Amino acid sequence: MTSTIGEALRYWLRTTVQPRRAIRDLLIETDRVAIAVWINLIFAVLYAGTALIYYAIGRLPAVEPWMPIAPERYYLYQVFWTVPWGLTTWIAFSGIAHLLAIARRSAPASHTFEDALVVCGLAWVVPSTVLMWIPETLLVPIAGAFWPAWVETLRLMVIPVVWQILLVAVGLKETHRVGWLRGVGIGIVTVLVFFVSFLAYMR
Repeated sequence: MTSTIGEALRYWLRTTVQPRRAIRDLLIETDRVAIAVWINLIFAVLYAGTALIYYAIGRLPAVEPWMPIAPERYYLYQVFWTVPWGLTTWIAFSGIAHLLAIARRSAPASHTFEDALVVCGLAWVVPSTVLMWIPETLLVPIAGAFWPAWVETLRLMVIPVVWQILLVAVGLKETHRVGWLRGVGIGIVTVLVFFVSFLAYMR
């Protein structure tokens, strides 16, 4: 198990700087699904830890929650649902990408859901780590969101969305042999599903 966790961290970092090569190498690993599970599980646990920090320091959600939970207790509840939400969203995100990628294909059975899980897991976690978890955990609790509103918009609404779409396209090109246009289209659909789910539960 320890070696699998180490591989998960290695591919997590490699995909940040060498996405295509890292995805290609991961896809030939016999335990690629286990590695992807650890990547997503570790990230979800880290994000739950961030929610616990926010609750402890009394931080309130920047955006009004959609659910009827008192703002001052929202992050406490988020601690408990972050892991199941993260894993469920990853699986749903991957399933949609896989179904769209094999639709109208002559040999859909030659492409696997497991490979979509690997690709979509990286596509979700890598941008979210760099643009969300790191600043929200290492900077915001100490100094607050000191950057201007337009930077916040880029950080949350623009750069991660584009990054995730491109990673989905790159990954599905390797796993499902889809063209760039189709891959980007699938990326847009799946990332929109993830984004709506994120807005519903996460703050």
